[in-house]
Amino acid sequence: MSFVLRLARATEVSRLQEIERDADSRFAAEHGLPSGVIPEEPARRFIEQGRITVAESEGEVVGWVLLGAIDGEPCIGQLSVAVAHGRRGIGAALLTHALELARAGGARSVVLNTERDVPWNAPWYARFGFEIVPEPAWSPALRAVTDQQRAAGLDWTHRVHMRKHFAT
Repeated sequence: MSFVLRLARATEVSRLQEIERDADSRFAAEHGLPSGVIPEEPARRFIEQGRITVAESEGEVVGWVLLGAIDGEPCIGQLSVAVAHGRRGIGAALLTHALELARAGGARSVVLNTERDVPWNAPWYARFGFEIVPEPAWSPALRAVTDQQRAAGLDWTHRVHMRKHFAT
C-alpha cells in the first residue's frame, strides 16, 4: 500500500474526527480507555496554521498527526491512523515527518503525552527515541496539561509525558 503525506484541508475535519474515533476504538476495546475527538474549531485553526499533516492512500485520508506546542516546545498533539490501515508504516511516517518539521524549525526537542503501558503508545514512541519525563522534571506547562487531562477524565496513573531530544 502506498501513501503520500500532505497538509490537511479544512474540508477534511470530519474525516480527521472519524479516523480518531476509529483509532481510539482500540483503546476502549482493549484497554477500557476513554476516547474523544479533536473539536471542529481547533482543528480548523490548526489546519489554517499548517499544523496537521495527513496520510492519503488511494484518494482517502487514512491517518493524521498534529504538531502543536506546549509553552513553545513542539508537541505531538495527536497521531491517529485508521485501524484498517494500521501496521503499515503510516504512523511511523507521520511521526517522522512531524519530528523533521520540528527540527527544521529549530526545535531542540519534542514532547508528547500518552499511555504508559499500551503497546502502540509509550513503548512505540520509545522506539523513536522518546523518553519518559520524570514528574519532578515537569515544567509548569506540562503540569497544566496533566491537570487539564485529569479534569477531562483521563487517568494519569497510566499516562506519561515523553520527550525526544535532537542531537546537536
